[in-house]
Amino acid sequence: MKRLIVNADDFGLSPEVNAGIMRAHREGILRGASLMVAEPAALPAAELARDNPALDVGLHAVVCQGRSMLDASRLGAAVSASGEFMDSPVSAGMRYFFDRSLRAAMTDELRAQVERHLELVGYLNHIDGHLNFHVHPLFADILVNLAVEYKVPCIRLPRERVMTTLRLRQDNAMRKIVESVIFRTLSRRTSRMMTERGLTSTDALFGLHQSGHLSEDYVVGVIDRIRDGTTELYFHPAADIGGVPPSVEAQLEVEILTGPRVRDAIARNGIELTTFADLAKGKIAA
Repeated sequence: MKRLIVNADDFGLSPEVNAGIMRAHREGILRGASLMVAEPAALPAAELARDNPALDVGLHAVVCQGRSMLDASRLGAAVSASGEFMDSPVSAGMRYFFDRSLRAAMTDELRAQVERHLELVGYLNHIDGHLNFHVHPLFADILVNLAVEYKVPCIRLPRERVMTTLRLRQDNAMRKIVESVIFRTLSRRTSRMMTERGLTSTDALFGLHQSGHLSEDYVVGVIDRIRDGTTELYFHPAADIGGVPPSVEAQLEVEILTGPRVRDAIARNGIELTTFADLAKGKIAA
């Protein structure tokens, strides 16, 4: 069986992102989203989720390029005085790796994000991270423990088959290869911890190396190459609703998700659309 989870990150970041996700869900193939619980549009996103229960909403844990749940006074060097995490992923990653004094504060912050998600949405089937920081050695340890504590069955593993992506799109090849080495190494470590604790993930993933630069041809190409098992394909859609227009790339992702070519490719390949909630049920049943 070939199963596909189509997920959207950054739910709650802005009204434009919320609108893009909802259109892709109501009119297209989107079945899941990942919520940024401390961002300005998180509450409206949760209300949309309650009105659309078929959309499986997970936690998009934020420790870089976003806002904290806890007051800045409790997070020290991790945030600015206004509660903003660092903007540079490289600087943030290095600080989190070497400054282990941040572990207790960031454990409290991620616990607060999990609890806020449960307060807003009422359930939690999967966790991933903004910029995939959830597999950073510090945060993988914390989030695996929290997933077990709060009975969250699934965590994303960003281990994309880079050669498949390069066959479809050759741009930025060196960046993609370096990215692949880093995230496959981090995912391997996280996967071992998850297996030991009874957590699960998909068998494959796409969306990492071509993030922000998706095209309909690329997405159809990925779908044509999906193997047996469960694959996650994640997006960052947003819609123009009359305010500050989102990027052209984000608007294009809405069109891809609602267009007939992708839907036809799924049908042609005999792929079943599913969710992390269904994956969790299968894990429990097994």
